[in-house]
Amino acid sequence: MKRRIVTVINRSASHPAVQSLQDVFRRHADRMYHWTRDPAIPAENNLAERELRPLVVARKVSFGSQSDRGAATCETLMTALHTLRKRVPDPAAAFKAALDQLAQAPDADPFTLLFPKTRPKRT
Repeated sequence: MKRRIVTVINRSASHPAVQSLQDVFRRHADRMYHWTRDPAIPAENNLAERELRPLVVARKVSFGSQSDRGAATCETLMTALHTLRKRVPDPAAAFKAALDQLAQAPDADPFTLLFPKTRPKRT
């Protein structure tokens, strides 16, 4: 499969859009073909696109955030919830538990409450 793609990529194309796509494959050849070596690696990023779709639709039908601060808050909450969804069996319960603990100790670190086994990198 990779050989067939490389053959097509190395052909000359007369249309600028096709040339541009070929250039992407040429410039990033070291990152383009991992999926050809391991069938467990998807050849596309549709999973990431599908996971974002409900949030994008909700933002569109609700006319988005009314401020930059609201957009940043929504972004942070969605990131935390989607990460919890991948890490724990009941993300809603984990989120509620973290909020309950934060209500009892307002100075606590929300990140540590949400992700107790993970330590944030300090920059």
